[in-house]
Amino acid sequence: MIQIHPFTLIVFSLNILISILFYNHPFYIFFILIILIVNILIMKERKRLLDTLKITGYTAFFIIIVNPLVSKGGSLIIYKGIDLPVIGEIVITVEAIAFGAVMAIKLISIGMVFVLYSIINNPDDSFSFFSKYAHRLTLTLSMTTNIIHRLKLEVLRVKEVMILRGANFKGKKFIKKIKSYYPILKVILISSLEGSLNRAEALYSKGYGKRKRTMYSELRITGIDFIINTLNIIFIGIFIYGVSSQKAIYNFYPRLGKLNIEDILYLIILTAPILLILIIMGRYRNWKSSKYRI
Repeated sequence: MIQIHPFTLIVFSLNILISILFYNHPFYIFFILIILIVNILIMKERKRLLDTLKITGYTAFFIIIVNPLVSKGGSLIIYKGIDLPVIGEIVITVEAIAFGAVMAIKLISIGMVFVLYSIINNPDDSFSFFSKYAHRLTLTLSMTTNIIHRLKLEVLRVKEVMILRGANFKGKKFIKKIKSYYPILKVILISSLEGSLNRAEALYSKGYGKRKRTMYSELRITGIDFIINTLNIIFIGIFIYGVSSQKAIYNFYPRLGKLNIEDILYLIILTAPILLILIIMGRYRNWKSSKYRI
């Protein structure tokens, strides 16, 4: 499987996220979503894709429905109805529907970026990378994440023991539920304090923080990283040029903007480095000998 340096992957993901947040052009947002979905399918991660679509799909649908009801901007009115107490007069415009649809696609695209990052990202490499420069923060976040999972298991374990001892957690009254769960909170609190003392003692016995942290595995920049970083730099250069020259700025209000050919050509050029990087990732992810080829 392809091994990409965490820094390379972070820069690439940030490039896509920033461009999605900055541009509202329908062509760019829709095109980015398509290539992200296709790349995830090429990587054979259909389940993650569907799970993310379910999560973001409901919110996206909510945005499409609510935005035309709340936003009264736009000149092309397709419906004008009754007055509501909070919203006021319902005025639905084509511009509001289009803006809501683009924002919904933006949300789904951002979700796809995180899915792609989780597919390619190696958690161990990311932990090593961040711990090299912010070891205390990384350790704190890692321990916090682990503690949340351990607390969940601890609650289930204590609950099972208390059920065997005759505790009733199925009471319908709210006060009775609080009384039944209160002993669990006491046990979990004592267990958490003991666990904290044990972890602190273990860190102290190993001399944590006294000297510079030793690294048992070194993350190296490979040839693939050089290629991807070069494309990242090209993308950043094109993006800065577009921002400075106001390229592909699309307005929804008061009227829908026109699809300018020059803007579309610029967006195609802007998307080209991203597309090449995704092709590289999709091609080399399942090629075990890729680290020897580049």
